[in-house]
Amino acid sequence: MIQQPPEVVVQPDAFRVAKESTLLTCELRGALAVCVYDDTQPAGGLLHLRYVAIQNDQPIDLTDNTLSSDLLLMDRFCKELRAAGARKQSWRVSIFGHTPNTVPALEGPAATVIDLAKAYFADARLPVECKEFNRSLGLAVRLDPRGGRIWVNGTPGTAPNVRQAAPA
Repeated sequence: MIQQPPEVVVQPDAFRVAKESTLLTCELRGALAVCVYDDTQPAGGLLHLRYVAIQNDQPIDLTDNTLSSDLLLMDRFCKELRAAGARKQSWRVSIFGHTPNTVPALEGPAATVIDLAKAYFADARLPVECKEFNRSLGLAVRLDPRGGRIWVNGTPGTAPNVRQAAPA
């Protein structure tokens, strides 16, 4: 019998890097997931950034300080990936964004944070695949950091699971 690898949940405004056989997961609700893996080394990570306040479904005030904090978190994420043995020239980057279509005025904050993440990796000359989902229900994102396989599903318990495997 094949045993499923353990799942590690990545909370909003946090990241996790792994080399071992595990699934890094996050639930997107007004947030984005940056999935990075090295296609030559068994290492990868998931960064979970939000642009909606979780408690009141309101956009986060995207000040220069907020965006600077996001950049610092992305820098720490990339440094930890390199420390785990991931070679930057072999990174594959996928960004998945979720914007609730039930909350007005989220397009601006969502676009700002997504554009910031895309520009961050584009500056490093890394190809970025980006998919944005505009729906009332959230999304679950899972990354196998060793193999780079990514699954995007409707959030468990909120809708029938819409399963889509992103190309590895």
